[in-house]
Amino acid sequence: MGSRRRPLWAKSAVLAAVLVTYTSGCTSAQPEPVTCAPFSLGADVYADVGKLASAKDTGTPSVVVLDEQHASRTGQVELAIMLNRLYHGAGLRHLALEGSVVEQPQPDLGWFTSMPDADIRRAVALQLLKQGEVSAAEFAAMVLPDFRLHAIEHEEEYRIGLASEDQRAYTGYLTAIALTTMTTDQIGQATALLDQGKAEEGIQYIIGTSPWTSERNQLLERKTPIVTSGEMQQLGTELEEKARQVGADVTEYREGLRKSREFFDAGARRSETMTANTAGIAAKQAGCAPIAMNIGAAHSTDVAESLGGRNMAYAIVSPSNLSLEWANGSLSPEAFHRKLAGQSVDPAGALGAILDGRRKPPPTTQQGWFKAKAQLAYATVVIARAAAAARAAGGGNKPPFDIDRAALGLGGDGPEEPRITVDLASIDMPDDSRNDVVFKVTLNDQNTDVWVKAGTVTPADSPSLSDQQSLERALKDVLRELKETPPASDAPPTDKPQAVAVIPGLNAAVATTKEGALGAAI
Repeated sequence: MGSRRRPLWAKSAVLAAVLVTYTSGCTSAQPEPVTCAPFSLGADVYADVGKLASAKDTGTPSVVVLDEQHASRTGQVELAIMLNRLYHGAGLRHLALEGSVVEQPQPDLGWFTSMPDADIRRAVALQLLKQGEVSAAEFAAMVLPDFRLHAIEHEEEYRIGLASEDQRAYTGYLTAIALTTMTTDQIGQATALLDQGKAEEGIQYIIGTSPWTSERNQLLERKTPIVTSGEMQQLGTELEEKARQVGADVTEYREGLRKSREFFDAGARRSETMTANTAGIAAKQAGCAPIAMNIGAAHSTDVAESLGGRNMAYAIVSPSNLSLEWANGSLSPEAFHRKLAGQSVDPAGALGAILDGRRKPPPTTQQGWFKAKAQLAYATVVIARAAAAARAAGGGNKPPFDIDRAALGLGGDGPEEPRITVDLASIDMPDDSRNDVVFKVTLNDQNTDVWVKAGTVTPADSPSLSDQQSLERALKDVLRELKETPPASDAPPTDKPQAVAVIPGLNAAVATTKEGALGAAI
């Protein structure tokens, strides 16, 4: 008997059964979720540039907490070396950044990394790190692919500041308390010092007459380890209680101490906020790589306790340069005041000219003036190199050397419009015997024109800095140079444009007129 054809519904039923069986098999073969072991920070990460302060190797996720002293350029370069090692050796791609607030747009360096020549970008970023214009974290986001920064502060907590006159309340309390136990002879010696105009010496003498006040004054004088917010909170409590016990007259300082205690209370809240936000970021990241957390050293004790309480593994690591002394390689006090105010570290007359306190300065890389400075530095390198190449070739290639806006990184291909416009028709090489070049730039945010004079000053290699070893060598070269550079105050203001290094071997000066730029010494 001949075979009969199966009805269509029967074929459908068979197919459905096969699909169910196949699908069930695929579901049962799904891989198990990956369980990450806590990251253990090896000594190779901080060798020669830092030290391990504390660690907890149990729990997940893992956080590498990077302490810093905000004004130390050498410390920032040491942290950049550690971040480079963690990036290449441990897969680090995410960093939670103190000073960046969640209410503002997230830190994004796409405007910089979209510029076409990676070698020029890295050279410019290295010079900005050397100047102290950017932090180690921002530098890493500028030069390491897929490295991301994350905001972890709240605006209302970060903006709480402390006036210098309020900070002096601690010393005022110590002085008033010590006065209650001074002998007649001691009062006479203190008065003599004050009458001679030696106010600071006199105050320190008064405080030193009492073992109780002398011991607590050591905390205010301590440069390393950096005093924590918790220690300042405890000192405030002790001062108020001691002043009450001995009947010290602290009327003049009571309001200042109250404001100071509020500030350090806010510092403790900031530590908890930053830890909670970092934990949230870590929980969302795929894979087993650690994340980094970049904070001021005053927060590290509180942050470590909070991370441990969340069953997270952590390692607290500090750069070698963590002292509060204005040591070699530090920004000048004036430059740090400008940086804290969100301005350029450059002095008056220099390329970026337009930071006190215990807060970490906000990220400069998100500010309009900085974007203009970095874009101008990049464009300057492109133009100056083209001019030097034309001169070396006998001058056949004339300005603008076949350069267009895209080559300058100003083609508008990034996530936002460029902050500067270069007038290509203005490019000129006024001196037949030199490689110097001048050109006009419009600062778009200010709708202002400036003139730039640039030129090579020494032959310089241009390593690509594209791998761990070459970048580390370049960072160590900068570190050595900074360690040999004594701290300095700003030079007296001048009307003449000041040339600064854009990258090693290439200087530039900015003036409001072409004549002013031409007169600058490169």
